[in-house]
Amino acid sequence: MPESDSSESDSSRSGSSESGGSTRGKTPEHDRQEDVRRVAKILRDGNYSYDQSAHLIKKARRRVGLSPPGRSSGGSPERLSSEEQEAFLEAAYDRDGRTGLQMRVLLETGARVSAFVQVRVEDISFRDLEIRLRHTKGEKPRDVPILSSLANELKLHVGDRRAGWLFRSRQGGHYSKRRIQQIVKSVAEEAGIQKRVYPHLLRHTVAQRLADEGMREELLQQFLGHEAPETTQRYYEPRRTDVKEAFEEAMTGRSR
Repeated sequence: MPESDSSESDSSRSGSSESGGSTRGKTPEHDRQEDVRRVAKILRDGNYSYDQSAHLIKKARRRVGLSPPGRSSGGSPERLSSEEQEAFLEAAYDRDGRTGLQMRVLLETGARVSAFVQVRVEDISFRDLEIRLRHTKGEKPRDVPILSSLANELKLHVGDRRAGWLFRSRQGGHYSKRRIQQIVKSVAEEAGIQKRVYPHLLRHTVAQRLADEGMREELLQQFLGHEAPETTQRYYEPRRTDVKEAFEEAMTGRSR
């Protein structure tokens, strides 16, 4: 099964049997694997697509009160603050221009790392200021907008190339997901960011920023490529800008 939008991992409980039978003689690992087979059979027999499966599992998790790793139960996902974003990009460009550009593309497009590493030169429309992400979750290509300043940087990076990987590895292929994860982590450490930083956190960061700045929910859903609207709604629960405005009004008396 492809990676999920919220970087979910197996959260099945081991050591107990849903059927109420005895677990004597079984190890926790054996129980966990049996649970995986049961869930897989349900999804297979129901002919669920990937997005439908992710939505079903998310609903089941909520019903039993479980939260994905790295997220609190409720509220917006973890993200980089404005100061952390600035420090992160500064550290990336201080390393070298190529790394800086890679991190900026990741941060501003909200691309999943699996889609980012397979972006090709021919996927960029400098006229329309868009990048086509082809290798997306659900294999549904979509175009994401980019700023003109980023397009100018990409033009300089691409030069006279008309095809090929946007960011080529030393071996001539594209970067691996693992390598990009390592670069993101090391850049964050150089920037002095204390929290755990990984590619999907950059996706959360731009999503939360766009939500806070007033992008309509259905447009953010399209930008991120979410199949289910519930996945996008978490960036609006609650809106941080509304909380800040209410706080300022209460503290300054402007509401009166």
